[in-house]
Amino acid sequence: MSKTTILIDADVLAFESSIIAQENIQWEEELWTVHADMTVAKERVIGRIEQFKDLLKADEVVLALSDRANFRRKLFPDYKSNRRKSVLPIILKPMKEWMINELNAQLWANIEADDILSILATEYPNWKDKRIIVSIDKDFKGVPGIFYDYNREEYHEPTEEEADNFHLVQTLMGDSTDGFSGVKGVGPVAAERWLDENGYTWESVVALYEKKGQTEQDALINAWMARLLRKEQYNKKQKQITKLWTPKNYQIADKRRITTQVHSVTGLLDGDDSALFLQSPFDPLPNDLKTEGKCTETTTGTTDSH
Repeated sequence: MSKTTILIDADVLAFESSIIAQENIQWEEELWTVHADMTVAKERVIGRIEQFKDLLKADEVVLALSDRANFRRKLFPDYKSNRRKSVLPIILKPMKEWMINELNAQLWANIEADDILSILATEYPNWKDKRIIVSIDKDFKGVPGIFYDYNREEYHEPTEEEADNFHLVQTLMGDSTDGFSGVKGVGPVAAERWLDENGYTWESVVALYEKKGQTEQDALINAWMARLLRKEQYNKKQKQITKLWTPKNYQIADKRRITTQVHSVTGLLDGDDSALFLQSPFDPLPNDLKTEGKCTETTTGTTDSH
């Protein structure tokens, strides 16, 4: 009998538990402080994990966290730039460190928690090891396998074709929460209608971009932003991206045209490259991040906590 492993989006757990544990306190008329109890936050995380294990009858649990360095910013500097001025919970960083050190949460260089979960979910067929992604992020509809959306209490089991089609819809509609806009004026309904009528192909995607006065390069950038990495695109041992998603109809000449962009984010990346980091007046410099983080040995190698 195959075991069941749940793959949990720990970014969400860390954030929601840190928010719940945080409180604003007024001491005097003009004196306020922010207080956070990590014990409360930790209990929330442990409780959530046990809840998911019981609900999904899981034998094993894997937690995934996002690295602060993100390869997508090398391709599109405005990726998630709308979050520059966000004020994060004060215990978010130590909570993530605790999750790495005590709960063996995985953090892989230059990619997001979503990518880690997608890679692990597509690594083995379900007959060998049933893996279920646990998150609230609709992007996992673009990953073949099983996804449990615990906010909506919904199960999704997209096939590879359905996942690929969802990716094309996202490429057209963009994602305002992640800072990429897709085709101007096109939302989910219009995107699906266009693809239903014209076919779920890259040619159809490009046709709509060009109809709206945009280019194939615009379409490709949005496709890269929307696509979560899968097993064939990442080397787990070396912790490196090996290749990016490429449209099925691309010939050698097309692939040569995007070689520079692909090479900029594959292989060994420079950890001091500021282009990988979200820049804001409140952020430390990339070099400071390297000294602040602690290195922890996990089952998948050395990770930097942030």
